[in-house]
Amino acid sequence: MVTTPRRDIRPLTNADRPAFRALRLLALTVCPDEFMMTADEEREVGRLNIESALEKPSAANLFLGAFDGDNLIATGGLLSDDFLKTRHVGRITSLFVHPDHRRRGIARRLLDRLLADAARARLDAVRLEVVAQNAGAIRLYESLGFVSYGCEPAAYKLGDRQWDLLLMTRTLP
Repeated sequence: MVTTPRRDIRPLTNADRPAFRALRLLALTVCPDEFMMTADEEREVGRLNIESALEKPSAANLFLGAFDGDNLIATGGLLSDDFLKTRHVGRITSLFVHPDHRRRGIARRLLDRLLADAARARLDAVRLEVVAQNAGAIRLYESLGFVSYGCEPAAYKLGDRQWDLLLMTRTLP
């Protein structure tokens, strides 16, 4: 009998930190243009600010992980502020699917869950930033109802290279 490995999506916890950091380092290595930090910079940081969502997850501050068996193969985060004037909007961040598991709908499933979590947290909208040259990610976001509301020119710069960030938002029901 052939069994299919289980593929689960669940909130990540502090216990998942080593796998989370390892997958982030892979993301920064295989997709260096898509992230603000370089892999070398991240290796030097003992604890990322976003890791608070692993330590004390809440309805509007969490990371989800997609697993293939026991292996973390994808992540995506929803972060929000506690400030009175900005806590109504969440931010999708750090979406990454391991290259061996792409084109299987995992990113869409993660985003669907993050959007459902944002709605349950009673957020009015979610926003994200995506490198303007990442046409595949932009198509995915648009298919989920995200619309562009601006562009930050040369948001990333490394040596002579520059990357614009497309700013996108989606209103929640």
